[in-house]
Formats: sequence, C-alpha cells, structure tokens
Amino acid sequence: MALLTSARGRFAVAAALLCLTGSATSHARQQATAAVPGANEANIKAVFLFNFAKYVTWPPLAIGERSPGDVKICVTAKDSFFALLQSAIQGEDVDGKPLVPVALDGLDAAKTCQILYVGDADSPDGKAWLSAVRGVQVLTVGDGALSDETVITFVRENNRIRFDINRASASRRGLNISSKLLRLARQVKDR
Repeated sequence: MALLTSARGRFAVAAALLCLTGSATSHARQQATAAVPGANEANIKAVFLFNFAKYVTWPPLAIGERSPGDVKICVTAKDSFFALLQSAIQGEDVDGKPLVPVALDGLDAAKTCQILYVGDADSPDGKAWLSAVRGVQVLTVGDGALSDETVITFVRENNRIRFDINRASASRRGLNISSKLLRLARQVKDR
C-alpha cells in the first residue's frame, strides 16, 4: 500500500506491470503480469486502470468539440477499491488532462465517464452498468471473460493479473487503443 502513496511509487508499480518501454514483446508480457511484492489484486487493478488511460484515446464528443477536458475513471461503488483508485491516480494527468476518480451513484452518471470499471462483468449489476453505456465512448473494464460489452477484462492466470482486449468493442465505441497496450494483452479479440 505504501508503494502507491507517492508518484514515484505509482510509476515504479506501473513500470513493473506494463513495461511499456522498448523491450521485446515477450519480455514485456512477462513484466506486465509480474507479481508485485506486497501488492494485492485490487492495487494492481487500480494501477492498470491508471495506465489504460495513457494508452487509449477518445475522440471529440461531436464535430467541432474538443475531446474531454479531464479523464474520469469511474467505479460502481464508493468502497475500498475506490480508495485505492484515488491513491493510484492522485495528482496524475494524461496529456495535461487530470485523472479524476468517480464513485458512481446511478446508471445515468456512467455515461460521463471515460473509463468504467464494473467488477464482475457477468453479474446482474455488471451487466446493468455495461448496458447503461452501450454505444457511448466509454472504455469498459470488467473482470472475467470478454464480451461484446467489455473493451478490457481482467483475468487471473497462473496467480497473476492479466488482461484481454476486445478491439471490436473499442472500435464500436470510437476508442483507439495503442499498439503498445495491445501487445501486452493476453488475448486480443477482433470480432
């Protein structure tokens, strides 16, 4: 937990998790899933959400409008995970746009998010949140298997947190995912 309290600590964890510098792809994949001493699964997911924001671009909301002025990373409850997310992104920005953690209080509010983490994407609650942002330019993230509604899902493989990407779902939402992030995914679904 102390590792995530400073910007330097968050960067170190992020670098260990994503290793998005010029290393070979197989080495980067290994580093992206490396277990971080003292970090639990929720910490790792919070840092992943922070890093996803760096490697996804959102288009302008409408012709002639600018892309969002801040990047809202939303979760479906104000709980311990939300506190970890706040810690992971406190004071951070992406391309000069501040990262803002949001604990949602209703389905309609989800449409204002750039990233929405729903937890178990197959649960009734997860499905309701995903349905609320269907067709909206929101990067949907959940736990479990990829579906047409999720862009990124966290999966546990060999006691490590990995992620899969549904590029077709991202495209339908008008989102562009960096090739660097695509290379680190365990699986990329194109249809």
